[in-house]
Amino acid sequence: MQGFEHFSNGDWLLLIALCIGVVITLLGSIRMLHRARLIEDMPTSKVRSAPQGYVELYGTAKWLDGPQIFAPLTGLPCAWYSYSIEERSHHDKRRWRRIDHGVSDHLFLLEDDTGACVIDPEDAEVTPSIRETWYGSKSASPVDASKVHSSISILSKTLARTGAPYRYSEQRLNVNEPLYAIGEFNSVGTDYRKEVDHLVRDFLYKLKRDKKKLAQYDTNQDGNVDQEEWEQARNDAQKSALKEQLNNPLPKSTHLLKKPKTRKHQPFLLSAKAEALLSRNNRIFSFSLAILFFVLVLGIFFKLFVWM
Repeated sequence: MQGFEHFSNGDWLLLIALCIGVVITLLGSIRMLHRARLIEDMPTSKVRSAPQGYVELYGTAKWLDGPQIFAPLTGLPCAWYSYSIEERSHHDKRRWRRIDHGVSDHLFLLEDDTGACVIDPEDAEVTPSIRETWYGSKSASPVDASKVHSSISILSKTLARTGAPYRYSEQRLNVNEPLYAIGEFNSVGTDYRKEVDHLVRDFLYKLKRDKKKLAQYDTNQDGNVDQEEWEQARNDAQKSALKEQLNNPLPKSTHLLKKPKTRKHQPFLLSAKAEALLSRNNRIFSFSLAILFFVLVLGIFFKLFVWM
């Protein structure tokens, strides 16, 4: 440890920064490698037969019945979007200040050949179909951004070089295009027998509170409803419940994919890219971080034993 007393404050700060970088790059590399292996090893499930819990699905992005989803800047139809509006700094023309942004929280569907699953995109890590950036000189509002986007494409690059004051960015998952997803899968639906039992209990509860109707089951007129008479009331309740179910059948189970709540290390991924490409990108990122990790380790070694 000789020579450490000659370290200046700047040397210690550099060493601490290198150590922090080593930890971050190591953890990041392991995380990306784990994610790549997760994508490769997890079997793809069908919506109809998917188990409850953490699953992988592959299908097509679709809208739910109801209002359609449109990206706010371009006005183009999509299943999911995120956008950002930035203003060029008045003091440094190379810097941008974000003045507006947003991420879609609209529910949409993943549909395969066996059924459809509702996607709740909140907190998802999304790999979009489209990434677009363009520039404008008008007021930074979604309406103006849409007008600028529809009127210029190549010109926007020229405006950027000449100091356009606003930069617009938008990412979209397109509707009717392939969608790969990993998340927590739950089927929400009412069991037929449980619903009938609920209706029977509700019928008998109301009957007990309605003295006039209850008296109709007192067939021997003794002022009390005995066990045999109560069984008749229960039979009538079951008939009523069955009749209501026939007239108002229960909806089919609704399947939902969302961010896992119990295990935070499990990623929630939505991707317009194929599984193989997504896995490859994660491996490349992991390898890049691993290289940076070794570079930082060498930096610490040289700082401690060569340049000290």
